This record gives sequence, C-alpha cells and structure tokens, in this order.
Amino acid sequence: MARDSLRMDRRSLMKATAGTLSIPYLSVSASRSAAQEASASPVEANPDISGTIEVGMVGNPQMVALQELVVAGEFAKAYPNITVNLTVLPENEIRQTISRDVSAQAGQFDVFTVGPFEVPLWAAQGWLQEVGQAVADDDAYDLDDIFPSMTAGLSYEDGLYALPFYGESAMMFYRKDLFEEAGLTMPERPTWDEIREFAAALHQPDDVYGLCLRGLPGWGEMGAPLTTIINTFGGRWFDEDWNAALTEDDSAEAIRFYIETLQEYGPPGVEQNGFTETETLFVQGKCAQWFDATSAAELLSSPQENPDFADQVGFAYGPSKKLDTGNWLWSWNFAMAANSDQQEASLAFMKWATSTQYQELIVAHDGGWGRAPTGARASTYSNPDYLEFAGDFAEIVRNSIDEANPNEPTEEPVPYTGGQFVRIPEFTQLGDDATQQFAAALVGDQSIDDAIQAANDLANQVALEGGYQ
Repeated sequence: MARDSLRMDRRSLMKATAGTLSIPYLSVSASRSAAQEASASPVEANPDISGTIEVGMVGNPQMVALQELVVAGEFAKAYPNITVNLTVLPENEIRQTISRDVSAQAGQFDVFTVGPFEVPLWAAQGWLQEVGQAVADDDAYDLDDIFPSMTAGLSYEDGLYALPFYGESAMMFYRKDLFEEAGLTMPERPTWDEIREFAAALHQPDDVYGLCLRGLPGWGEMGAPLTTIINTFGGRWFDEDWNAALTEDDSAEAIRFYIETLQEYGPPGVEQNGFTETETLFVQGKCAQWFDATSAAELLSSPQENPDFADQVGFAYGPSKKLDTGNWLWSWNFAMAANSDQQEASLAFMKWATSTQYQELIVAHDGGWGRAPTGARASTYSNPDYLEFAGDFAEIVRNSIDEANPNEPTEEPVPYTGGQFVRIPEFTQLGDDATQQFAAALVGDQSIDDAIQAANDLANQVALEGGYQ
C-alpha cells in the first residue's frame, strides 16, 4: 500500500478512534463498543479470556487491513473482554523499536511481528514464549495446514515460537501491455541478463522506469533483494571460514549489477524507496518491471487496490543467474514476549490473526483478496475462490516457496543459513551499515568498488569481533 494511503488510513482512524492515539504514526486502541455489539458476527464469543495487550506491527498492507478489522470490532466480537492496543510503524522503524524492546526485556509489547531471522535467535535467549503446544492442541486452528517451510523457520529445538501471518518468496512483476507494445516476451523463468535487456528496451525517463528495486538502506529493505541477487549470481557474504566474500568476483558482479541497473533504468530518488514505496510506483504505472516479494501479487492483482493496472500485471519466477532461485523465504509472524503478563489474551489474538477464519474475514471486509494474508497455509492454494482470483500467479508463488532452500542458500559453501539474510545476531547492524554504503554508491557519493570494499571490511570486522573467524 502507498505511504500516502497509510496516511489516509491514519486520518480516518483518528476520526473513528479520537483520543486513542498514543504515539506517532499509527497507534490505536480498540475494544468492543455498543455499536459494534449490535453488529455482532456469527462467531461464538469467548468472554472467559480478558486483559489488555500491546501489539507492535509492521505497516505493510496486510497489517493495515488487520488493524482496520480490529478497530472495526471484529476481534472484540470473538473476545469481548480483551482490549488490543495496536502500534503500526514502517518496516525499518518497527524492526528497531521491537528489537530494542525485546533485547532489553522492557516489556513494551506483549505481541509483535517478527521474521524467521529473529525467531530462533530470540528463542535461544529466552525472550519468546513457546506457543506450538497450545496451538497443536487446538483442532480448530489446524497447525498442520501451515507449510512446514514456514514453521521450520519459526522453531527452536523442539518448540514453535511464532505463528505465521503471511509467507512469501520472491518473483518478477511486469507490465504486460508495455511488453506487448515493445514486442517483448517475458520468459516464465527469466535470467537477470534478460531482465536488464528488457529494462533497457522499456525505460522511458520521467514516465516509466525499466526496473524497480528497493534502494532504501536496511538489512530487510535493500538488503533482502540484493542478498537474493548475490546468491543467484553465485556470490555470498562470507566464505566457509567466515572470511568476508563481498569482494569475490560473483558477489561483486551482483552488487555492481544491482546498483548500475538502478542508476541507468531505475526511478529517481530510489535510495528512499523500500517495499511500500516501490509497490506504490508500480501501482501508479511507473515500473515496467519489479522484482520483490510474492506477497505483493494479491494487491497488484486487485482492482480495488490497483484500479488502473490490475489487468495488466504479468508474473514470472524470480530471475536466475547461476542458481535457479535466490532462496528468498520470509514470513511475517506474530510472537509473544516471554515476559508478557497477558499470555492467555496474547495467544488468543495471535491465533485469531493467523487463522483461516481471519483470512475469510478480510476477504469479506474488502470484497476481494487484495490484502488477504497468504503464502502460509496450504488450504489457501486449494480454495476455489482464491484460485479463481490468483490463477495467474498462485502456482508461481507456491512453487517459489517450495523451491527456496535457505539452509543451503548459495552456490559455494557457507557457514550460515538464511536466503535473503545471514542468520547471525550481528547481521541486523551489518546489513544496515553495508546497505548504507551501497546507497551512497547508488547516488554517486562514492564509487561502487569503494562501497563494495567498505562493506567487505565491515563484514570482516563483524566476523572478527564476533569470534566467527
């Protein structure tokens, strides 16, 4: 969803929930009102669980949709005695806010969105509450319906420490009308060389940009697609002995490709564009091609969310170079703080938000699948209603998730796991710092080679100080 749209939501939420905003951007409190009581859904209410919980969420479209339903009273229909206070922030900001809170054990949040990067690391520290046994005992939740690739990334030892809201891999989105006008054909499984050739042919400065990618610094912003491309080029962050490997030929070639392609065929101001901003550019018709998370497919295909170009969106697998896949595998999940004193209420919210019933609620609320959380449950991909909507991309998404192998993410051996990240605690800072170097090269403040060398030096410093080398 566009950043402007998020602001619009904020204005409407402020009107609807006057007096409940507590911190900047999006922070709302929601509990059941008399008006909401009158419009109760057929969901059987559970008044036995009570409490007030603080929930921190990333401001992606699917989370904003969840927020709207909570404010509208849908959660209160199921749990009338639980009050939910929501804080919704942009990705980089919410990552930092939650990480500081959890690592300091400050107790700001009972429940928060987290990815498969953090879950095993934080569970090992004792910061997360194990939830697998409780949901496994609930037949209505149907834990077996969740893809094993998703629960694997949320597990530590024998426990499950988060529940997936939606899952994703990566894919290529493109404008079918522009390709047809130019006499071009997108292969089902394109190469990066082909993508660059298409970008050159379709780039029209100040009108349509040949290729859109994230340029906003951050390990989970620019770092996600860039690391995926490094992988598929045959590169890696570290070699098997934890020596930094960003200056190796394959890694350096991938980084140069990323930066130079954006400089030549990307939008102006790309260094300010993360996932949300780039998605907005595509919806505005400004991108001929966009490589990013498969979770954008529903929104781009929705006439409600993408009214001008929904019928012109084409889909292809994530481009290859040496590897067939870049091994992007991610999920946004709800986890519970181990030190929460509202664990029963927190688990109730987590189960509700990640259930098939919630998915049905948002589809009914929106009148379509544009902001529905997908990519986590097998039942979604056997749902006739969903397949009628998602027939052009459902198989690509499902196969991309199945084909990702973050346990062996690179062509050459590496001592770490993770597809679009390196799963060590220090990577959050390293990824942020390295992508700052690449963003500086992107805008011409330093050469690409200098940026690669600086990032490589940072990686070596992390390996040395962390005792990995």
